[in-house]
Amino acid sequence: MRTIIVIILLLPVFLVAQQYQLDDLISHGMKQSFSLQKSELNSASATSSLNSAKWNLLPDASANAGVKKDFDPLPGGDKLSSSAGLSISKTISLNDASYFNYRYASLENRIAELRLNSARRSYAYQVFTAYIEVLNAARQRSSLEENLQIQTRVWEQSKVMLQLGKTTPFEVKQSEIAVLNSNIAIMQLENTISNARSRLFALVQMNDEGYQLADLEPVLDKQLPSCAPEKTADVIILNQELKRNELELKQNKLDNFPRVNLAYNYDRTVSGADFDFDRYNTNHGVSLSLSYPLLNYFKNGENTSRTKIIRQLSKLAVDEKNDQILRDYNSNVQELQYLLRMNELYTDKLAQSREQITQAEERYRLGLIELLELDKTRTDYIDADIAYNANRYQIIAKQEAINHLLSEPILGKW
Repeated sequence: MRTIIVIILLLPVFLVAQQYQLDDLISHGMKQSFSLQKSELNSASATSSLNSAKWNLLPDASANAGVKKDFDPLPGGDKLSSSAGLSISKTISLNDASYFNYRYASLENRIAELRLNSARRSYAYQVFTAYIEVLNAARQRSSLEENLQIQTRVWEQSKVMLQLGKTTPFEVKQSEIAVLNSNIAIMQLENTISNARSRLFALVQMNDEGYQLADLEPVLDKQLPSCAPEKTADVIILNQELKRNELELKQNKLDNFPRVNLAYNYDRTVSGADFDFDRYNTNHGVSLSLSYPLLNYFKNGENTSRTKIIRQLSKLAVDEKNDQILRDYNSNVQELQYLLRMNELYTDKLAQSREQITQAEERYRLGLIELLELDKTRTDYIDADIAYNANRYQIIAKQEAINHLLSEPILGKW
């Protein structure tokens, strides 16, 4: 008896385990996705380039040591001498390549991080979209199977009524065609579900064991994020690219100025005979040089012009993306408001259809209507239920579409 009680208590856990959860699919897919792995490697490569650029900003430092054996020394000279030294040098110029490489690497690293986060968010949205498609189709299949049972019962009833002379062969044939249409619709939907599940599980790179997908419920009073195009990933990336163009333009302009180089060198050496290291020598100095390539302005003129054009194109791209996001946001918000109003109407229609079934069943029990009329009422309810659930899934999809557009976390997590 105790075993039976334990099984009953654990039954809900077993049932939940036989369902696919959207969060689990997304988490699993993010670990397996080839595209995300590529984005992560690109980000790691950009970080490595930035670290290299930082090291290149440091002075050049070197240590040296040596031993010299003279097989034919001069009178009084050393047969064996040794030396060791340390040298540090650094050159700073007006157009220092190391400095600009560091700035470029910083921008590229930031862009790589933004693209990685955007790729994760886009991947979660793709899985979510495929998941919703399967859910919607599965809900429709359930309703269509119930509708098939009703249509089959109507067909059987019409054949009985034909034998009693209460209907015509034409009406019987119409009922038979309705059954065929229901079967065709179910077969088409089965194919749609199969393809949709294949796309979903290919996306998350998991074998489909055929379990049901856990349902999703819309939050009808969900607060929408405000539209701020400048905070979206696409616009931020474009602005980073614009900064790179401006940095290139600055570097090109500096090439037109006289080249000023400031260099510092420090060198200290110890030496001596037979490893005595009793002689010291220290050199350090600062040098300043100025040069001006006479034809550099003409050689770099076209490069500067192209950089300016690219900068203008980048600015236009930012403005275009801002305008596009704003338009898409307004369009999606209007569509969501429409879906929410339709949800209210579908809710009322579903409630009325359910009430109609109750009244029709009572009238059928009293013998006031035929089974055909009762089944027609049930068919109307099924049609209303299909439209109601399809609209609710569209609400969920539209809410997450707005989050994806504004680079907000998908489902509040990714």
